[in-house]
Amino acid sequence: MVVLVIFLIIVVFFVVLNIANAGKINRGMKIGNISVGGLDNEKTQEKLASAVQQFLNQDFYLNYKQLKWKVNLKNLGIEIDVPKTINLALERGHQKNFLINSWWQMVSLFGYNSTPLWQLNEEKMELFLRNNLFLIHQPAKDATLVFNKEKNEFIVTSSKQGIIINEKELKNNLSRTIKASKITDIKLFLINDYPEVLESETEIAHQKAETLIKNAPIKLFAEEEKDKKEIDIINQEGILNLIEFKPVPEKNKSNNKILGAELDAQKIENYLISISPLINHEPIDAQLAIKDGRVITFALSQDGIKLDLENNIDILNNGILNGEKEITLKVIRIKPKITTESIDNLGITALLSRGISNFSGSSASRIHNIKIGAAKFNGVLLMPEEKFSFNTILGDIGPEQGYEPGLVIKKDKMVSEYGGGLCQVSTTTFRAAILAGLEITERYPHAFPVKYYNPQGFDATIYPPSPDLKFINNTPANILIQTKVSGYELIFEFYGTEDERRVEIDGPYQYDIKEDGSMKAKFTQKVYDKNNNLIINKTFYSFYKSPSLFPEEKNPLQ
Repeated sequence: MVVLVIFLIIVVFFVVLNIANAGKINRGMKIGNISVGGLDNEKTQEKLASAVQQFLNQDFYLNYKQLKWKVNLKNLGIEIDVPKTINLALERGHQKNFLINSWWQMVSLFGYNSTPLWQLNEEKMELFLRNNLFLIHQPAKDATLVFNKEKNEFIVTSSKQGIIINEKELKNNLSRTIKASKITDIKLFLINDYPEVLESETEIAHQKAETLIKNAPIKLFAEEEKDKKEIDIINQEGILNLIEFKPVPEKNKSNNKILGAELDAQKIENYLISISPLINHEPIDAQLAIKDGRVITFALSQDGIKLDLENNIDILNNGILNGEKEITLKVIRIKPKITTESIDNLGITALLSRGISNFSGSSASRIHNIKIGAAKFNGVLLMPEEKFSFNTILGDIGPEQGYEPGLVIKKDKMVSEYGGGLCQVSTTTFRAAILAGLEITERYPHAFPVKYYNPQGFDATIYPPSPDLKFINNTPANILIQTKVSGYELIFEFYGTEDERRVEIDGPYQYDIKEDGSMKAKFTQKVYDKNNNLIINKTFYSFYKSPSLFPEEKNPLQ
């Protein structure tokens, strides 16, 4: 009877413990000597993430005789996977097997310490050792080939024995450090390092490299619709830039290495990227003009062309290896969104809405940015039910895209950044979408009232990647966006098919206006279908702070 009672008490204890630990790390458990028992995933993440970073960045010394180097685990390429470490800890004691769960939860109560899951970036460690511990870490040098331009021939460089840090021993010490979760200095040991390729093992590579450069010059062509177009000539130096010499297994003697001469795929890709501007061009949409409420074409569409990088790496590699004097590269043809053939099927017959904003008083750079940004949206075609994202169409913002520095609202300051003024474009887009009766799925007002967006409450701010302006083409046909600048007015026009919907805008109204310039605003968009059914009824609120809370910060871009 006593035994049964004790057994029942134990069972009840573990049942209660299982319930108490549900969805949490077992009570008493540690990760890297950090107590995390009883915490859920999110709280463990908060506690562990900062501790792990502190651990990785804690300095210690690598010692060899009288020499020492200050390092940390991050320098040496140690990476700790916090999410996977937490998931592993959560799995222990949370399986389907009650006995196994009870075992883990009992072990945890006694302070089980789980080692963080980690990995070593060996390339990063080797680079660190080469750059910082070069006094003792001097890897062997293989014999290789270099091209002497004056003599127009390859010359063999000498191999050299080296002495290096015993990285196996170093890795073991790092493993012990992480397991103990305690940073201590590490003593280094050196071993001899022998070259893989000797001078006598370069002949095959020598012959192959000589053959490759004799193929020069090689003419490169790109596929055209009816013909092909010459785009570049690869001379001897060009082929040399593509060759990589590295140790490879000797034929019939896999345990021995000789020097190999291969065309390097990454170098070929870099070369193709460098010549791609000679080939690539964007597709050109069929141009549209409005006449008597209908859209007519006045220019034909044109396919775009893009160099097929993925396939051309093999094409160029094989062409050079096979001694071809002419190589034709493949291109990818990109159809325009609006083709001449599809114009008649777009269903674009009427002006749906016109959004207007005024940017008078803007600086020259702001006006410049507005014009560049607005041009990005001219000719955009939205299919029925297609989701519009302002930031996606806008793309990158920087000097490469032609933008100039201008003021933007960022956190609690006005700072100078490339593209300042683009909110004029998003605000005008928003107004056109509202007036067209489209469904707005994401919109944010500015932090404080901005004069360029009067009336207040009818604006939309953006800052890639977020906040964004998003809406859906909920009309039965395509919508064509056309933009233009007239004086100091920015105009967005949405063309599509009239479906007899009715759009009512109530507002915007400004209220709770304070002396410091802060205010609130709202307006309501109501959209009725042709049967007078209310399909959209949405109120947009704007809560503007005082402009004085956003001082202008001096910026080197100005």
